[in-house]
Amino acid sequence: MNKLNSDLTVSLEFLDEVQHKISVTFNNPAFLIQALLHGTFFSGNKIKLNTFKQKNCLENDNYEKLEYLGDSVLGLIISEYTYHNEEIEDYAKTEGKKIEGALTDVKQVLVPNESLVPLARKINLGKYILQDGLVNVEDVYANVIEAIIGAIFLDQGYPRAKGFVNTFFDIRGALGKVDSSNPKRKLQERCDKKHSYLEYNLINEEGPDHKKQFTYLLSINGEEVSYGYGLKKKDAQKDAAEKYLQSLDEPDVSS
Repeated sequence: MNKLNSDLTVSLEFLDEVQHKISVTFNNPAFLIQALLHGTFFSGNKIKLNTFKQKNCLENDNYEKLEYLGDSVLGLIISEYTYHNEEIEDYAKTEGKKIEGALTDVKQVLVPNESLVPLARKINLGKYILQDGLVNVEDVYANVIEAIIGAIFLDQGYPRAKGFVNTFFDIRGALGKVDSSNPKRKLQERCDKKHSYLEYNLINEEGPDHKKQFTYLLSINGEEVSYGYGLKKKDAQKDAAEKYLQSLDEPDVSS
């Protein structure tokens, strides 16, 4: 399959295949072409690039502006999801974070390149990126996916962009991955299964106000099991939970 026709327009066959892969049919295919355009296309030949842009009605030399837009749209979609979902509030409370911080954690799990590699491979995204052939496509997967989100938003609005994200991104799973890295939540779940009661008690704080060291004692069913230390209270609690989890011989907390 040829990506380009002899006059440097993008072939309809190529466009049809990409749209089928991402399950979106564009009203204005120029947005999709722009989202796939890497800065190395035509190997720096400005004359060819300008002709290509003119023939395909493109505004920019690459996908970067669409990537920036798509990043913002994705953030809004995640924010809307969490507005209707209590799990993120529970996570924020457990972590002692504001909602904004919890949203950032979810997005950092969802967006990084390594989390997009399976999706990008599944739709064979590297085949469709317009680049000079020397680019390691896996390094730009996240950028292109975000650019595609931006392109869908411009072409069909927020609802369709959200539909794409909900189809190809596991937001709930991302929240689960964030939770799974939280030793306090892990320990709480273990205790809940055994109907055990855990408690974190602040037993010491020392040092100047700008650099205090906190010490917490973790007790389970009234039994002292570990100490945790940190420059923040939540970090000291997490340290205590993590130390206790590491000390367990059995997979569950005993009653």
